[in-house]
Amino acid sequence: MKNFLLVILSLLAFVGSTAPTGHAQDKQCKFMAKGGRVQMSDKSKSCIFVLRELEAVFAERVKAVKNRDAEAQVAQVSPDYSATLPNGQTLNYEQIVGYIRQGPQQIISVLDLSITIESLTVRGNEAIVDARQQNYSRTQRLRDGNIHNVVTGVLQRETWVRTAEGWKLKRVDNLREQKFLVDGKPFNPGTP
Repeated sequence: MKNFLLVILSLLAFVGSTAPTGHAQDKQCKFMAKGGRVQMSDKSKSCIFVLRELEAVFAERVKAVKNRDAEAQVAQVSPDYSATLPNGQTLNYEQIVGYIRQGPQQIISVLDLSITIESLTVRGNEAIVDARQQNYSRTQRLRDGNIHNVVTGVLQRETWVRTAEGWKLKRVDNLREQKFLVDGKPFNPGTP
């Protein structure tokens, strides 16, 4: 009996040492460019499932922006949100929520916006994507007090976390390929 218990305890110790630790291995989903578009070529179930979920989240995000619904946008942000801008400035949850809530006061109408996922890595309950915001075209009141036609675009890395309430945006960084036009002319938002 004593030997039997030792065998059982040894097996339990072995199984416990080989069990997953909660840090799933990264799954880099494969994408390819085709006809000027980027699309996922990976056929693994985890990639397809997460991509479809995030595409639905992004569709809701676009709808909220077009409807100037700040609270629907805020609902997609994780309380531990952070962002690092190209100039090194960081934003936290309170700052991004304040920024989002100012939008409806400044944006008169949204003419167009699309968001495309260009890469996806699944890491447990997190998904890291390269998201391209294209042709965010709108009429907007700027600091000069006048209404202008504004078009912006960016490719940025976004980290999303799956929660009981759905996917939440946790982090934004690596902003690149930025475009900012005001009335059809390049504009630097950092200038007064």
